[in-house]
Formats: sequence, C-alpha cells, structure tokens
Amino acid sequence: MSIPSKFREVIDRWEADYLIITKGLPEKCLMAFIPSEWEKIEDKARQLSMVRKAEIVFRRHVIGSAEECHLDAQGRILVPSCLREYAGLKRKCLFVGIIDRFEIWDQETYDKFMEAALEDEDKLREGLADLGL
Repeated sequence: MSIPSKFREVIDRWEADYLIITKGLPEKCLMAFIPSEWEKIEDKARQLSMVRKAEIVFRRHVIGSAEECHLDAQGRILVPSCLREYAGLKRKCLFVGIIDRFEIWDQETYDKFMEAALEDEDKLREGLADLGL
C-alpha cells in the first residue's frame, strides 16, 4: 500500500522508518501510529483492568492485532492480510489524519460511516457543544 505524500512527509519529520498498524475499534478501519505514539497507547493499556470487558476487548482487539509495518524507499508498506480483511480494504483506500495517528479506510465503508454519523445534525451539534466546540 502506498502512503500518500502528505502522510509520508509527517512520518519523515518524526523520523519513523516503520508504523504500527492495528484494528480500529469500533469502526472497521485500521489505525497507523509512529512508534513513539504507539508507546503511549501501550502505556495506557498496561494500566487497564484485566476484568472489565471493554478494557479486555481493547487489549485483545487493538493491542493484540498490532503489527510493525516497515516503509520501503518508495513510501509503501505491506499491510498484513488479516488487517486488510478486517478493514475490508479493496481497491480504493482513504487515509484520514487524526492528530496522533492516521486511519486507513475502505472508501465505500468510510462514506457510509460518515453519512450515518452526519445524519442527525441536532444530536451532532449537541455532542460537539458538550465537548466545548
């Protein structure tokens, strides 16, 4: 998979030669982290309960599926087939920057997800206002 140039530039600035790619939760996408950001996620995961269901699911689903994916000279990564299948990555993929990581989506899946997320404008506005936005 070829990483778009604007994402490669950020990866280069952070001097990362590989990414940690893992399953999104609950969305069917992949999340990509540079190693230093992934370490923060691992540190948080170490502090999670071993008996709370959501925390167990997070550890198994996100931490347990993480893979190191090295970048080649052309800015490509080989994403393991189990991760590609999980996210339903087909022909057209979309990269979405999310401050400390980026997500990799199947374009059709992303479009459906965003359409549903934007469907109830009032609920969305209320949720954003609750966040102070």
